[in-house]
Amino acid sequence: MKQNVVSDALRAGLKRTPGRAARLALWVLACAVFFVFARCARYAKIDEFSGYQTAEMQRLSGVIFTAIFAAAYAVQLRAGRRLPLSMHVLLAVITGAVLLAKISLLDYVSDDYDIFLSNWIYEYSQMGWKEGLGTYIGSDYAPPYLYLMQIISRVEHYPPQYLVKAISIAFDVLMAWALMRLSALRIKGDGAPLLIFHIASMLPTVVFNGAYWGQCDVIYTAFCLTALYMGLTKRSARCMLFFGVALSFKLQTVFFLPVLLPLWLRKDIKLRHLPIIPAAYMAMMIPALWGGKSLRHVLTVYLQQADAYNFITMNAPNLYQFLPDLDSELLYTMFGGMAMALGFACVLGMCALVCLRRDRLGVDATVLACLLMLAGVPFFLPKMHERYTFGADVLSLVAAAYAPGRRILLPLCFGFASYAAYTAGLPGDRIMDLKWAAMFQAVGVALTAAELWRALGAQRREAVLSEVKA
Repeated sequence: MKQNVVSDALRAGLKRTPGRAARLALWVLACAVFFVFARCARYAKIDEFSGYQTAEMQRLSGVIFTAIFAAAYAVQLRAGRRLPLSMHVLLAVITGAVLLAKISLLDYVSDDYDIFLSNWIYEYSQMGWKEGLGTYIGSDYAPPYLYLMQIISRVEHYPPQYLVKAISIAFDVLMAWALMRLSALRIKGDGAPLLIFHIASMLPTVVFNGAYWGQCDVIYTAFCLTALYMGLTKRSARCMLFFGVALSFKLQTVFFLPVLLPLWLRKDIKLRHLPIIPAAYMAMMIPALWGGKSLRHVLTVYLQQADAYNFITMNAPNLYQFLPDLDSELLYTMFGGMAMALGFACVLGMCALVCLRRDRLGVDATVLACLLMLAGVPFFLPKMHERYTFGADVLSLVAAAYAPGRRILLPLCFGFASYAAYTAGLPGDRIMDLKWAAMFQAVGVALTAAELWRALGAQRREAVLSEVKA
């Protein structure tokens, strides 16, 4: 009899919605449990630092990744506060399992890290703060990312590779939060947006890009998605601020910027806030200027990038994979001008479409317009890397969540195309010819364009029905 009473009480407790104090207690307990797992995880690189105390280094690893877990879980507890206790426990388990899986990938050393980042971090460690900020190490990278490398260089007796990847994993949380909030704009309830949060964290291209490869594409993407959310919720100044910060990290932010047009046409943002973008960009450059870098450098760093790597494509799943298998530089010389024109034509076509249908722009159509830019422009532009469609990979989740029955192919096409392209940029054999990856990307772009046209028509029909009912 006593056993039944306990079981019934436990079942009733798991079905009950926890209050604020209960959620806080659960958060503390979950963080403590995760810390034990994170501290005891296998960190092969720590063995290379045999002259230092392994226990202290493992404890530091536990602290770093528990902090990331704490932020991710706190966001979910807040978003799902109306869910029962059993769901909160499940969220903690899934969040911990995904983060531990990413931790298992930390020991992989990419060529980019081995050739570039590791040397930059070592050179920064030999300099003072001001000297490091002013030096032109890694001058084809924007200064804000180099600030992070300089901070990492100050952490002694710990594998810097782990810290480089920890930064990307931390920004996975901000990116997943932004996607969750964007999906919640049109999806009722707490469960579906939280599902988007976890799917975004587990996407193959997200895991490969950050935890495995140590790339930083998630940083600017997270800021851009946050800016998009701020714009769609009519917080104009914050929208511009986040776009400015994103632009200071990476040039690929320009793929997001055309979405400012539909946001302005919807009266979500104000033109008077537009100067905040360059102001935020320059504010992020102040440490570099203080260190001694020239104003010309911080203003033209992206022009230097644009002049480098004159190849028609660099493992990107785009149109130019269908060209003959010739020297990529030669192909760029032959077709580079045409490719640039096609890329700009894609932008102009989208802008013309949203201007002509400006009275039909809903949240759905705005997200699809942004997705079309993120997927379509890199498909036509030359000199694209395999990582430049990262924004389309993750934003397609939101577009699919708005109409899952019709749009499930969007994240599948974009995700598979990027994954196939990633395998061409990483050691080992690619999983398929990149012509197939380009084909999947083309199908995704075409489906996105069709869904945008359909969404604009649906918005018009909803407006007509509303007028009739009125």
